[in-house]
Amino acid sequence: MAFESPRSPQADPETSSRSGRPLKLALVAPPWFTIPPSGYGGIERVVAILADGLARRGHEVTLFAPGGSRTAACLVETFAQPMSSVLGNALVDAESSIRAYRRWREFDVIHDHTVVGLVAASMIQRPVVHTVHGVVLPELASLYSAMGDNVELVAISESQRRSLPAETSSTLIRNAVDVERIPWNRAPGEYLLFVGRASPEKGLLDAVEIANRTDLPLRMFIKVNEPLEHEYFESLRPHLEGPRIEVELEASERTKEQAYAGAYATLFPVHWEEPFGLVMIESMAAGTPVIGYRRGAVPEVIAHGVSGFVCDTLEEAAAAVPLVASLDREASRRHVETRFNAEHAVRQHEALYASLVGQSAK
Repeated sequence: MAFESPRSPQADPETSSRSGRPLKLALVAPPWFTIPPSGYGGIERVVAILADGLARRGHEVTLFAPGGSRTAACLVETFAQPMSSVLGNALVDAESSIRAYRRWREFDVIHDHTVVGLVAASMIQRPVVHTVHGVVLPELASLYSAMGDNVELVAISESQRRSLPAETSSTLIRNAVDVERIPWNRAPGEYLLFVGRASPEKGLLDAVEIANRTDLPLRMFIKVNEPLEHEYFESLRPHLEGPRIEVELEASERTKEQAYAGAYATLFPVHWEEPFGLVMIESMAAGTPVIGYRRGAVPEVIAHGVSGFVCDTLEEAAAAVPLVASLDREASRRHVETRFNAEHAVRQHEALYASLVGQSAK
C-alpha cells in the first residue's frame, strides 16, 4: 500500500500562466534515499530541485518517493522509509515504479528518474520523460532503442547525449544547483577535498597521490553502501591511513557543504566517461575550484582557468594545484550561477513537458 501525505500548498496558478495552463506532473524517484537526501544522493538532489521548482511555478506535481522525503509537491510515499539497505534490488525498484505507473491516467506527463520504470513507460498513453543519470552502457542503449515513441530522454551533458542511440529522441538539460542555498568563502582553505563513491572509476587513489605530491591535507567523503563499494573500500584502507588523510563515510549534506566552502580545491580525477558530476558544480558554487581529468562531461562543467583546471594526467593535476591560488573564487560561483542555475533548469523542463503535451494532443 502506498502512503500519501496531505497535499502541500502549491504556488499561485498565475505563476505558471507564462507557460500555459498548469500541468499535472508525476515525478518518479528511486526508492533508495529521501528527497532531498540527507547525505549521498545526486539523483535525489536533482529531483528535489525539480519537484519544488515546478510546484512553485503553479503546476500540480505529485512526487513518488520514499517516506521521510520533504517537498513542495504532493508526496506519495512508495515505501514507508528509504530502501537503501537493499540498494539496487530490482524487485524493490519495480514495486516502487508500479505505484506511480498504475496511476498514469491522472497525469499529463510522467517524469521517471528510474530505469526499471521504463518497462512500463512505452505501454501507456502518456508522454514519459526519462533523465539519463548515468553512463550509457551497451545494455542500457539497447533498452533505450526498444522504447516507444512516447518516451523522451533528457541528457545531462553533450558528452552523454552523443552516446545515446541515434533513433532515440533526447533533450539536453544540464544538472543544476540552488546556488543561493550553498555557503561559500572568498578565501581558499588549506586542504584538498574528494567527494564520491568507493569505485575505481572515481579516482580515489589518484586523489591520494595528488595530495601526497602537493603535500596538502586531503579530506575524503566516500559513499560505501553497495557490496562492491564495501569490497573496494576495504582494498583501499592501506592507502587511506596517512596522518594527513581524513575519511568520512556518512557525511551529512551540511557537513559536505561546509567542507566544500572550506577547501582549497576539490579533486575530480575520474577514470570513466563522467556523465555530469554534481560534485563539481556543488564545489564551484561554494567558491572552491575543481581540478578534474578530461573525461566525459568534465570539460563542459569546469571553465578551465576560471573555475578550475581540466587536466589530462595525474602529473598535470598535481601541477595545477598551486595555480588554484590565482583563481577568483567568486568567479567560480558566478560560473555556476550563469550555467547551472536551478531556476533555468526548471523552466527548461517545464518547456519540454508543455511541448510533449502539445504533441500528444495532436
